[in-house]
Amino acid sequence: DAIGNILQDLWSSDRSPICFFDSAEKLSNAPLGSVPRPLRTLAIGRTALRLNYKPSIRCISIDDAADTFSLPDLRGALSDYLNREGSFCQNFHSFGHQRRSSPNSPLPFNDLHIWFKVRVQQRTYFDSTKFSSAFTINAHPPDRHWKFGQYDAAILNTNPQYKWPLSGLAGHNVVLIRLIMSPLSPRGTTIPWADRALVYAERLDLVQQAHGLVDHATGLHVLQRAVRASGTPLGEVFPLDQIRSYTHITPRFGAAADNRLSSANSIHFAQSFFLNKYFDKDFFYAIT
Repeated sequence: DAIGNILQDLWSSDRSPICFFDSAEKLSNAPLGSVPRPLRTLAIGRTALRLNYKPSIRCISIDDAADTFSLPDLRGALSDYLNREGSFCQNFHSFGHQRRSSPNSPLPFNDLHIWFKVRVQQRTYFDSTKFSSAFTINAHPPDRHWKFGQYDAAILNTNPQYKWPLSGLAGHNVVLIRLIMSPLSPRGTTIPWADRALVYAERLDLVQQAHGLVDHATGLHVLQRAVRASGTPLGEVFPLDQIRSYTHITPRFGAAADNRLSSANSIHFAQSFFLNKYFDKDFFYAIT
């Protein structure tokens, strides 16, 4: 016990993690108009999400954002999202829809706020009164080092009947978060969709293995990119508050590795991945 206490003192942080859940409760109860929208911190079940107070890009046109983040169907994806939202503006969204809107679809707004990251905190698996340290989900545009952008994977809830983490992966999809945004109301107007932060997410599908759900050698789930009939990645716009967890993926190599791969482009070029359940103990419990 004495040795354990010494190691705890040596290796643990003196700072307790900030509780996003408390901040989210205060913001949700704040008088209307007293805090900016969308809310920068929000909690859904056992997950809390925090955006920076100031967007990374305060105003950018939809078409410029599509070019900057290499998302040519962004306008069509936003149009499909609004068509599914209707006037209620708090609907739950899922994958599996055909792209019905054209790349030139008119929208009731022209500009976006953009964030390059969101932090995710969860209550621990076995004790929901405790919370863990936060993980960061990046969604950076391409730059000199990250030629194809720097973006991370996440767990997205696509069926509200299933509750993370107790449901495991049932009712959830593993996705790549390519863009974090919110619509910007045109000057002199207020649009209802501006109250909710959104993400553009590309789906990764679980691949059934010969001996069950996981790879026999590693014990890990295998993922592959979901694509449309055209061969383009299957991406859709979702509310930010459907994210339930950060997750870590690693490229899955075949008989030979792609010689283009580097630490800055492996997620872009790889077509198959392992879902790494070992990066965090609570995540391990959730999907095992």
